[in-house]
Amino acid sequence: MDIFSNQEQLRLLLQSLLLGVGTGLLYDILRALRRHFVCGRAAAAVLDTVFWAILSAGVFEFGIVFAAGQPRLFVLAGAACGIALYLVLLSEAVLAVLGAALRAAAYAWQACRTLIQHAQNVLQLIGIPEKIRHFAKKIQITSSIFRRKGIK
Repeated sequence: MDIFSNQEQLRLLLQSLLLGVGTGLLYDILRALRRHFVCGRAAAAVLDTVFWAILSAGVFEFGIVFAAGQPRLFVLAGAACGIALYLVLLSEAVLAVLGAALRAAAYAWQACRTLIQHAQNVLQLIGIPEKIRHFAKKIQITSSIFRRKGIK
């Protein structure tokens, strides 16, 4: 069992703070999705499961890679402080940006759907699909020139 120096323990504490900030960011991303799509109980359960699965994998990876598999209480305390710092200092701003981004994406999606619907209506008015079907039927009829040469 390796002994961490004070410098390595301080680095591990700072890394655990970053782990906490990342956890808070993940929480806010999923919270913004839940708010934007007005999720029911089933969708909320799925998002909660995704959050806990990612968090569990992240903490496990952190413990194996950075903490060298050694259980250290200050790592969990650092991650908890990182979450608290994130929620106090950055959470509202990140939620505002994510909400605006989701609203802009929804607006762009609706604009694309409307544009596609208008294009389909115009094509129906012009009669292009009917012209394409008529032309395809003409092509299917074999030409007399090709029949004399044995080509169908």
